[in-house]
Amino acid sequence: MRKPSATDELPAAPHDEAEFARLHASVKPRPEELRWQQIPWETDLWEARRRAAAEQRPLLMWAMNGNPLGCV
Repeated sequence: MRKPSATDELPAAPHDEAEFARLHASVKPRPEELRWQQIPWETDLWEARRRAAAEQRPLLMWAMNGNPLGCV
């Protein structure tokens, strides 16, 4: 696969409002893709443990090392 260079042409920008609206709608997240934002996430592990115990619910811990997009 060839790497893009500085001389490569970018795709043309939409010329009218309808085309822009269509393009914008195609990349904008749908409501069902944003449901994860409704979860009351905790960033403090001890507070999360306390809350999970008080609510008798399991605890999900997501830990990672590096860039979240995998760009390391």
